[in-house]
Amino acid sequence: MDAGLAAVLGAAVGAVGTGGAGVIAALLARSQARSQILAEHVRLIREPRKATYVAFVEACREEHDRLDNACQLLDLHLNSPIVAVREERYEGARNLYDASTEARRALKHLEAQVYIEGPPSVISAAVDLSASLTDFRHEVLDVMAPDASGTIEAMEAARTASYEKYLDFLYRASEAVGADGLQKSPK
Repeated sequence: MDAGLAAVLGAAVGAVGTGGAGVIAALLARSQARSQILAEHVRLIREPRKATYVAFVEACREEHDRLDNACQLLDLHLNSPIVAVREERYEGARNLYDASTEARRALKHLEAQVYIEGPPSVISAAVDLSASLTDFRHEVLDVMAPDASGTIEAMEAARTASYEKYLDFLYRASEAVGADGLQKSPK
């Protein structure tokens, strides 16, 4: 091999090596930029999601507490031998139920916000929580009805079920807010 050919081959290898390194560096930079944009996007939507989830879960907890207090008053109402005490307990339960009815519109509005903000796992948990609170309300109403078609046991079972759905929503929302954008977010 003569010196001219060696020089041409050396120049060609150097040019390909430099160009190849440039292409690899550009691809790596593009991938890193894409990851940074994704992480920034997740960071930007995290706070509004968190605020929405917190508002919804607080309203659900207040609803659960109202119904739970009504449940306790109805239990006392049904088991009290004194008529005046029974009437007072029933009236207290009725007031709590009425307050629950008033709060439903705001709760539905917050639920709609969760539907807009959340990934499917959070939306599903919100639907389940809302349905279980509705079941709890119906059981309270059944015990309050003049024919008393409901039972304390059914009301307490609905209370337990709604609290479990409350916890499930908390776990799902926490997973969704905690996702960093670089890993797959929960479905």
